[in-house]
Amino acid sequence: MLIIDSFGRNIYIDDQLVGYIGENVLYINGHKFAEITDEGEIYFPPKKIGYVDDDGSIIVNGREVGYIDGDNNFVFYKSLAFNK
Repeated sequence: MLIIDSFGRNIYIDDQLVGYIGENVLYINGHKFAEITDEGEIYFPPKKIGYVDDDGSIIVNGREVGYIDGDNNFVFYKSLAFNK
């Protein structure tokens, strides 16, 4: 999975558009939310909080919270997104 293919794509929670993916930055409601490396590691600088697995699963704090869809958008599960 090439994360750079997701740059310029959207971020959804279920089917609701909530943000977009810039070059190495995730934006939610127009504000920087987190950083993402070209290798798929997700950071709240300086702390690594998650990653994108080889199969396109989005893992945060050890749990699968979403996936990359067929159009390279990030889709977070509403029931799990941002819950601790």
